[in-house]
Amino acid sequence: MLNYNVNKSMLFLDDKTVMKRLGLFLLTILVNLSVFAQNDNPQRMDFSPEEYWKNLQEAVTKDAQLTDSEVEAFFPLLKEMMGEQRKNNSKSMEILRSVNQGTTEAEYGTKVKQLLELDVQNRQIEENYYKKFHTVLSWEKVFRVRGALWRFNREALNRYRPHHRGQGPRPHNP
Repeated sequence: MLNYNVNKSMLFLDDKTVMKRLGLFLLTILVNLSVFAQNDNPQRMDFSPEEYWKNLQEAVTKDAQLTDSEVEAFFPLLKEMMGEQRKNNSKSMEILRSVNQGTTEAEYGTKVKQLLELDVQNRQIEENYYKKFHTVLSWEKVFRVRGALWRFNREALNRYRPHHRGQGPRPHNP
């Protein structure tokens, strides 16, 4: 049998020492929480809609091989389309935020139908604007624009998605 020599004064700490250790422990937790709460992604903090629009224009112009005259005619239409879709997306967010603990099954059903209707409306807006795009671009370029928009938005999202848990955003390779 092992015989441990334990100093009894170590087991029974006085109140002052316990309070100091507890305070130090709490302070350590608060400092760690504040560090983790800070946004360590400077790209995300510097995001601006103007910069996003400028980068989108550059990427689409390059990928779809648009001429200067096509750029002047096309991008105002794209901006209009995105504005109309943004209104529906805002309505969708309102619906998503409107649920609470007391939401009934029937109310959920209604909300799902409303969201689906907004999705259909966005597709209808997109279809109408693609026809307008064809008034200033060939169908080939409209097709290329669609692919360029998809790639740009996928890459923009991936820039802010961590590639490994806790290791920050994916590196951006322009």
